[in-house]
Amino acid sequence: MGHIFGVVLPLLLQLLFVFIVIEMNAGNGSWVGLGALLLAMFAVPATGISNFMYIRAKAGDIGVAVLARCFLIALVLPFIILILLMIG
Repeated sequence: MGHIFGVVLPLLLQLLFVFIVIEMNAGNGSWVGLGALLLAMFAVPATGISNFMYIRAKAGDIGVAVLARCFLIALVLPFIILILLMIG
């Protein structure tokens, strides 16, 4: 159950955020959607692998603190995309 809340749910939220950014920037001449797509191609699998390894290392004591750290790791990509939105 910890893998679902610690790995799958943050990945789905990341993908939803990236999809929304891509759809918002489609057809308006902005390159932010392409940048979000290219960042997501590398950041989403890296986030999944790092969260999986972290949860596997903390197998005995999966609690709120472990899951909160997984969500904090998953928030790196949306913050980078928000910076791209402000710049571009």
